Amino acid sequence: MLDHILNYSDRKKGMNMSLFQLKKAIPALALTLVIAGGLLTYRMLDQNSPFNSLLPPNSAVTDDADLGREDAVAPLLNQFQIDDRHYIFLSDDLRAEYGLPASIEEGDIGEKITVITSTPDKSLEGCEVYSYLPAGGEAVVAVKKGNEYQLFRFFSFESYINNQDEDAIEYLKLYGINSADDIAKVQFLGYSEESRLKGQADLIAEITDRDEIVRFYSFYSALKNSSDKYFDRLFNFQGMDARSSSVEVDRVAPDAIEPEIIPPDPVDYGSDQPIGKRADRNDAAEDTPLSIIDMNETQVASGETPVTNGVSKANPPVLMDTGGAVAPSQGASGEALANPIAIRIYNQRGVYYESMYYQNIGFISRYEVGKEFAEFLNRYINK
Repeated sequence: MLDHILNYSDRKKGMNMSLFQLKKAIPALALTLVIAGGLLTYRMLDQNSPFNSLLPPNSAVTDDADLGREDAVAPLLNQFQIDDRHYIFLSDDLRAEYGLPASIEEGDIGEKITVITSTPDKSLEGCEVYSYLPAGGEAVVAVKKGNEYQLFRFFSFESYINNQDEDAIEYLKLYGINSADDIAKVQFLGYSEESRLKGQADLIAEITDRDEIVRFYSFYSALKNSSDKYFDRLFNFQGMDARSSSVEVDRVAPDAIEPEIIPPDPVDYGSDQPIGKRADRNDAAEDTPLSIIDMNETQVASGETPVTNGVSKANPPVLMDTGGAVAPSQGASGEALANPIAIRIYNQRGVYYESMYYQNIGFISRYEVGKEFAEFLNRYINK
C-alpha cells in the first residue's frame, strides 16, 4: 500500500512538472514566432532585400507618405538654390498681382541661367532655369520641367539665412532696378486692425514724382548690411521710454498681437502647389519667419531670433513657410519691431521688391537708416 501511494505521488509530481514546463514553453514559442514574423515582414518591405522577389510586382513600400501615414514626413517641393539665392514657386495670386501673363509663352523665355543642382525637390534636379522677360529681372525665373515652364520667385539670400545680408543694391539689381529710371513707383503700406482682418496692408503714401524717386533711389541704393548692429539694437532695445529711464520697460500687454506679418501659405502637397502666397506679399528676405531644416536640426530665422546653422551649399537648407501670423516677442524687443511700414519698390514691369521699415529702431530690414533718409521717409509716412 505504501509503495503504491509513493509511486502515485511521484507520477503526480512528474505530471505537474511537465505542465509547468509546457506553460513556460508556449509563451516563449509565441514570442519567437512574433519576432521571426516581424523580421520576415521587414525584409519583404525593404526594397533592397532579396525577399522582395517574393512579393507581387509594384507591392514594395517606397515611402511612408505613399501609405498616407499620419506620422509620414511630407515631401519637400518647389524650391531650389542658384548660387547664393533661394527660390520658391510663384503663386497664381502673386503672379496676377505682379501683372505677369496667366500663361507662359515661348517668346517670354530669355537666356538660360543655370541647371538646378541644389534642391530638396528631386523632381527639379537637372531642370534648366531661364530668365523670364516679363519680370524685368531675375527675381522671377522660369524653370523648364518636362515640356512646360513654371515660374519661381526669389525668396532669400544665403547670407540672410546665416544672420547677415547683402547690401541693398544687390536686391535692387535682382529686381532689374539698376538706376532710378528703372523704378516705376514706391509705395508705403501700414497695418491697421481692419487691414489685418482683410489680410492686406493699408496704402499710406506713394511716390511717383521722378525727382522724388531719384532722391529715394540715391538713399536706398546706398544702404549697407548692418546685421550685427541690427541684432544688437534689437536685443538691447529698452522701449520708447529708454531715454528717461535706465530700466527696461515692458509696455506690451500680455495678450497684445503686433502686426500680422504673414509669410507665404504652406505647401499644398496634394496638388503640388507652391510655397508662395503671402497676404502682405513680402517677397524680400525680410525679418519674417523662415524655417531652415537641416540634416541635424530645425531652426527659425527671423528678425527676433538669430540662428547659426552652418548650412552648406552641398546640403542646402529647406525653406518652409510657417503658414500663420507671427506676433513679435513680448516686451521691449517686441516693441522694437512694432508698427512696421512696408516699402514696395516697383520696377517698370510691375514686379516689386518689399522691405520692412522699423521706425522704433531706425532700420529698414537689416539696414541702418541715416538721419537724412529718415527725414525723407517721414514726410510720406507721418503725414
